[in-house]
Amino acid sequence: MERNPETILRLRVWLEQKDQTYIGIGSTLLLQQVEKLGSLRKASESLGMSYRRAWGKLKNAEERIGKPLVEKTKGKGQRFNLSPYGKEVMEKFLHFYLDVEEYATKRASELLEMDVKKSGEFYRDDME
Repeated sequence: MERNPETILRLRVWLEQKDQTYIGIGSTLLLQQVEKLGSLRKASESLGMSYRRAWGKLKNAEERIGKPLVEKTKGKGQRFNLSPYGKEVMEKFLHFYLDVEEYATKRASELLEMDVKKSGEFYRDDME
């Protein structure tokens, strides 16, 4: 039996309006992958979800937020870019998530008197 197993903090954070998810880590990660890969299909594959689910998640998020989050890239078939607002909301939510994770990790370590580590599952390389 392992004496001191590693303790990992895992968080799922989202914001709601009228009992509906406004923005959460799932939608944010999808936007991040669309930005990185330029393709909703490739983004959905990288996150292990179907294209149909990714499309629905994106369209539902745009409907709730009331602004487009992605734009088709003209002349390049089914290529997508983030809209200026999509990029802004993605970056702000990722920063918010990382701030919450940092605080929660430190606080859990203090209160529980153990070494708690971040899971790192939602990190964006240039935001660490």
